[in-house]
Amino acid sequence: MKSRLTMCLAIAGTLIFAPASAKTAKQAPKSQTPDSDARSKQPAADDTALDNAKDAPPAPVLACGGSFARATSHARLAAEFGEKNLVFKQVEGAGKEKVTVLFENEPVKQVVIRWRDPATRSGISSIAVGAPSIWIGPGGIRNGLPLKDVEKLNGGTFSINGFESNEGGFASGFKGQLATPPGGCSLSVRFEPGIANPLPKKFSAIVGDRKIPSSDRLMRRAKPMVSEWSISYN
Repeated sequence: MKSRLTMCLAIAGTLIFAPASAKTAKQAPKSQTPDSDARSKQPAADDTALDNAKDAPPAPVLACGGSFARATSHARLAAEFGEKNLVFKQVEGAGKEKVTVLFENEPVKQVVIRWRDPATRSGISSIAVGAPSIWIGPGGIRNGLPLKDVEKLNGGTFSINGFESNEGGFASGFKGQLATPPGGCSLSVRFEPGIANPLPKKFSAIVGDRKIPSSDRLMRRAKPMVSEWSISYN
C-alpha cells in the first residue's frame, strides 16, 4: 500500500501536469525500453541499505593474541590500524588515567585499551568493548547477544549480578572457552535488561546486590542482552 506522502505527491503531479486538451490526455505514455527498465531497477550509487543480514560486512574479531596480545603497544596498534584511528586520552570511568581509544569516531568499531605502563603505552592491561561496538570476542561473545545464546556459548547456565547495582548485570560462573579463553586472558561480560532499563517494580527480585541464576524465570522475562564485554591480562 502506498504511503500517504507518496499518494499526495502522485496527486500533486497529476494536477500540475494535467494536459490542456482531451487529445493530449488520451496520448499513451511512452513505454520503457528493456535497457531503461533494467537501469531503473539498479540501486543508486549511494544506496547503502542492507536487505539481508548476509549483505552486512563481517564483524571484526578481537582475540587474546595477535594485535591485542598481552605485550602489544600503542605503536603496534598504530601500525596495524593507522595512527589517525588512535587517540590517547582520559575517558569516563578511568579516573585520571589515560587510555588508548581505537576508532573513537566510529562507535560500531570502538575499543578502549588500558595499559600496564601508560607512560610508554605498552603492555595491555584490559580491553573494553561496549555497545554498539560490533567486535566479536573470545568464544563468540558480542554485544547484543541474548541471554540464551550466551548460555549456548558457555555450555550451560551461569549467574548474573542483580541489575541497577554497582556491579549490576555482570556475569560469573562461566565454564569452557568463556571461562578460560585461549591466549591467557580472562573474559568479563555485562548484561542489560532488554525490556526496560530501569526495570519495572515487578522485577525487583532481580534488582540489587545479589547473584541470580541465568535460568531464573524472572531473569529470562527481562530478556537480558550483552551490553559490554572486556578481556584482561593478569
